[in-house]
Amino acid sequence: MPFTAYNLWLFALAVLFVAVNGLTQLSYAYGMGFKMKPTGVGFLVAAIMGAFAGVTTPLSGQAAMLTVSGKIRNMNERTAALIIAGAGMVILGAFGLISQAVAFAGTPVVMGMMAGVGLMLAEVGAITMWRSNTRTSVISIIVALLTWGLTRNLVYTVAISVLLASLDYLFIQKRRVDMLDLEGQTESPRFWTREYWRTDDWQFIKPQWNAASIIGAFSLLALSIGVTSSFGTINANISGVPANLDGLTLMTGLADLPSILFGGAPLASIISGTAAAPWPVLGAVMVMVVLGVLLILGLVIKICKYIPYESIAGFLVVIGLFSTFIPNVTGAFATGYSGQAAVAMAVTAITKNPFFGLLAGVLVRYIGGFFGI
Repeated sequence: MPFTAYNLWLFALAVLFVAVNGLTQLSYAYGMGFKMKPTGVGFLVAAIMGAFAGVTTPLSGQAAMLTVSGKIRNMNERTAALIIAGAGMVILGAFGLISQAVAFAGTPVVMGMMAGVGLMLAEVGAITMWRSNTRTSVISIIVALLTWGLTRNLVYTVAISVLLASLDYLFIQKRRVDMLDLEGQTESPRFWTREYWRTDDWQFIKPQWNAASIIGAFSLLALSIGVTSSFGTINANISGVPANLDGLTLMTGLADLPSILFGGAPLASIISGTAAAPWPVLGAVMVMVVLGVLLILGLVIKICKYIPYESIAGFLVVIGLFSTFIPNVTGAFATGYSGQAAVAMAVTAITKNPFFGLLAGVLVRYIGGFFGI
């Protein structure tokens, strides 16, 4: 791609909008109690890995992963589940097993599971956030649907809906996000001092191993496999750069571990506007570097004071229905194996557990095949 002023403008614009999208997701993660500074370390690890692997897919706070992991309320159990899932991604990526895992489950089953996840996201946006701040949620949802209908652009949808909902929250409702509920997270940017690394931000979270954490780990691993294979392939097709799903899988696992050990958020693949911009690999790396630096400097915490997490309700509805549910359910039913996909989708949506959905779909696939159904 030639280095011209126009290409540089497109590159900078894509990085900016994708980073803004990342900030809204991190605001969502922050509201769920995940720590921000350890998450910054995860971003920087991902940026280094992404540069070496040459992937066009950045990692970020990802709505589906945050929603599913957030359902594990106990922080120690959540940490244990995320450690297992992260280690599983490292193994799959290091030994080149991601394609085999998808092949074993079957594309229709994986797509059905992802369609169920889309319904989960839409439900979180439309119901859960509505109950916490109805006005902000309604504004966000209406603006997001209108913006999506007019532009079909996910970046514009999240930017405009979050901006207008936040402006109403700040200047008309005259409110600020109460950060007192999130104890132990400081704003000090003095990362070169010893005191910076001795705060509660860097307190090791002791994992609690039990049935709940193990079931949660399988759910998160199943979802992570689906997100990585789906979004990684989409971004590669958009960019024209060959997909490196094994590298992306390994990057995801290695980035998660230093984050979640200290209570940070899990990172996962996203559909990124940088894939359509000049220099897509560099764009993905820059998005992760920018977010990582902002997190480590404590600036995201300051920004989150002015971004109510209900402002992301519209984005969750749009990405749940139009970017996750519809494409996956359409693709799954087009394969001719609608029964497998329907079971995986229904079980995922009802149980709120992607692993159960994946397991149900696989059972239908292999048991049905055995009996010739």
